[in-house]
Amino acid sequence: MLHFKQAGRQITGLSIARGAPPITSLLYADDLLICGMAAQQEVHEIKATLSDFCTMSGQLIGANKSRIWFSRRTTSALKSFCMNSLQAIQGDDNHIYLGVPIQASKCCHFDYMLEKIDSKLSVWKAKLLSPAAKVVLIKTVVEPMSLYSMGAGFIPESILQRINTKIRAFFWNSGAKQKMRLVAWEKITAPKNYGGLGLRDVTVLNQAMTMKILWKLASRDHDEALWVQVLRAKYLSRSSLWLAKAPTRCSKLWHAVLDCRQFLQPHIKWILGNGMKSSLIGDPWHHFWLRFTNQSQASLRLKVADCVDPQTGEWISNLIISAVGFHGALFLACVYPRPPLHHTRLDCLIFTASNSGEFSFRGACKLLQSTHGLQTLPPCLWKAIWRCTGILPRIRLFLWKLMNDAVPVKSVFARMLRTHVPPCEICGLEQDNALHALFLCPRAKQCWLTSSISLRVHALPTDTTLLIKWLSENLTDYDFMCFANHLWAFWKARCKQMYEGMNIDIRQAAFMANSYTFLVNLTYPKTIDAGQIQGGGGCREQLTFTTGLTCMMDGSYHHTGSSGWAYTLFDGSRLLQYGLHFGTADSPPHAEALAMLASLKAALAAGWSTASFLTDCQALVKVVQGQTPPETADWTAYITILELIAIFKQQGGFLCHFVPRDEVHREHNLANYARISHISTVGYSFPSFPPN
Repeated sequence: MLHFKQAGRQITGLSIARGAPPITSLLYADDLLICGMAAQQEVHEIKATLSDFCTMSGQLIGANKSRIWFSRRTTSALKSFCMNSLQAIQGDDNHIYLGVPIQASKCCHFDYMLEKIDSKLSVWKAKLLSPAAKVVLIKTVVEPMSLYSMGAGFIPESILQRINTKIRAFFWNSGAKQKMRLVAWEKITAPKNYGGLGLRDVTVLNQAMTMKILWKLASRDHDEALWVQVLRAKYLSRSSLWLAKAPTRCSKLWHAVLDCRQFLQPHIKWILGNGMKSSLIGDPWHHFWLRFTNQSQASLRLKVADCVDPQTGEWISNLIISAVGFHGALFLACVYPRPPLHHTRLDCLIFTASNSGEFSFRGACKLLQSTHGLQTLPPCLWKAIWRCTGILPRIRLFLWKLMNDAVPVKSVFARMLRTHVPPCEICGLEQDNALHALFLCPRAKQCWLTSSISLRVHALPTDTTLLIKWLSENLTDYDFMCFANHLWAFWKARCKQMYEGMNIDIRQAAFMANSYTFLVNLTYPKTIDAGQIQGGGGCREQLTFTTGLTCMMDGSYHHTGSSGWAYTLFDGSRLLQYGLHFGTADSPPHAEALAMLASLKAALAAGWSTASFLTDCQALVKVVQGQTPPETADWTAYITILELIAIFKQQGGFLCHFVPRDEVHREHNLANYARISHISTVGYSFPSFPPN
């Protein structure tokens, strides 16, 4: 029996139907939702609760809007009594409540999702929209539309596969005309840094939403919610969340939640505070918690704080031995001689896939997206394609097809049809592949030679991937934008000759490419000379500092973990000290925090009691100033941030301020030099590094 409280009165005897979506309230305005069986006495209690609710809110319950649902085992007499007493009509199986079906136990109950998606992915839209526009429509309309229903419950796998089929057909087809699908769906739904388009498989979305439900159950921050109480009372009364097994008869939602534990559990960790939330052996607050899984129910209910003596702060050995045995207690005492508790804060569950430590839907999708077997090109190459300013979306998508060997030339169709590759129809010299059609064809060579960047393609790499990589590394952003525009203009001119019989006009193609560049120039930001940014490592010509000590710092982070951080101490305009340090960090904010900690220690060692610390990490400044809690900044830098906060509280004359990146560009160069050269040093006058 489950117990709930609504409007000050207790409602008992309500059993949630299997397969029903999570419900946040049994009573919602004029709608009365009752799932399961209810005795006559309990119906009277519900009726009294409704009367109190109407008295408190001043609203009346509309009988024509209210519906009541019964389980299959409810007798006809009890059904009639409930409907007459509560003046409610029995609801049908296909009833939609707040956009979600009440009883979503069969695949036919999700036909409304397919109808909504069909209305957005219509045939005329597929015929009129470009591929880039289709990607935007899928990301901004179809995916959020599916997420709304996924947030209420588990969607069957067959429905998800039908949605994926509709999305694939809309992306590749042109209206009712079927076209070849030149790129695998797994590669399209991969992250952009793995060569994908950033689209997400709806199966991944469904699993990520289920992981969100699992996170809310595990974090214990939503224990007051009704749906959390229902799931805990029904399935977790005799076991913990991470050790529970699926009963023989349970809802599909609970099956899905338990299946998602294998994806979420390796990426969460309890950071102990006062130990009031974390279970001693039922929660992953230490890496060996699975050693104690075969324990009694009483042991699983023990919190960490229950096993610590509040007077001495030591482990209660007898209680731990009774919970995990002598060998388990000995093992725990060897790893943690003293309980790692911090009584000034609460226990916090950390999601390691996000920098803030809070559960991130985007981070969950990245964990679930499979990148196994995908071609991993350098990240700088995909960055040049997706982030270069001034490239139109359709041109970006064309570059993406070129990198994935999906440009519709005859070699691609011959590969799919397993036939011989015919020669180029324009020159008839070589096979018609993407490299020849766009770069090595005599007509293409003339076009590139007369372009604004004057490429001589015979001296470039003879592979499409290597060619794009070489251009992205050796061209500036503006020149790479011009290259992409000329590539697209020549491709359009070539298609007109191939399919419309119009000869390629080199001047017209160059004019089209220049027109794209001209439109971009109207809003393209002015570039800054690289020499002005990197300098020679010396002081800037005009230094404006406040009176007293001014500390400026910055960190440099690489995805491999190698990091460098640097700081400078100025007394007015006079350099007192600089410091370079090389080490490891877990994230860019962690490197920034290490740089600030090094500058703090340097200022304290020099005997300063008042100083201003300038950094370009705004999140770190907000945490130090007390505007945001340290848990929200970056969980990887949590310990370092706590040390920073303690020093700033102890030294009342130390102030922290945020400055733009260009104000600390010298420290940025020094940090990069320390990371690349593996240098840790302290000096009192700038040397000749970093080099230009």
